[in-house]
Amino acid sequence: MSGRKPSKTEEQVNILMTKVLSDRFCRQESLDYDACVANFVIPRPDNSYVDQSLQRIGLRKCEPYKEVVEKCIGDEKRQTAVARKAASMPQCKEEHAALQKCHRLYPNDVAACERQTHELMLCGLVQMIQRYSAKGGAAAAAKEA
Repeated sequence: MSGRKPSKTEEQVNILMTKVLSDRFCRQESLDYDACVANFVIPRPDNSYVDQSLQRIGLRKCEPYKEVVEKCIGDEKRQTAVARKAASMPQCKEEHAALQKCHRLYPNDVAACERQTHELMLCGLVQMIQRYSAKGGAAAAAKEA
């Protein structure tokens, strides 16, 4: 580890990337983990020794499910696919143009264009989440009708 503190934009990209991966590519694994937590972990412990112990035991039971989710989210092929999709979102033309301009100015220095890369990813991931939410909302409305 370099000890470098991630920028606010980089943190936001990481959060959104995790959300897209868990909602779209690792949905079943996330649902399995959530079901385990719902079944074995006390929702609101009262800070008693017994409740805290039961909380720890429940979390330990769900650890294998958590590891499966983390492995799924950490898969480089999935991350690359999401990053490519985010970078190609048509609503992010300005961010894409800024990144291309930076690459022309600094052709051999990837670090120089890090901010523009994160801004493009942030834009694309937000667009992806909005698109998926709209589709999910439309599907839910169709089921209710």
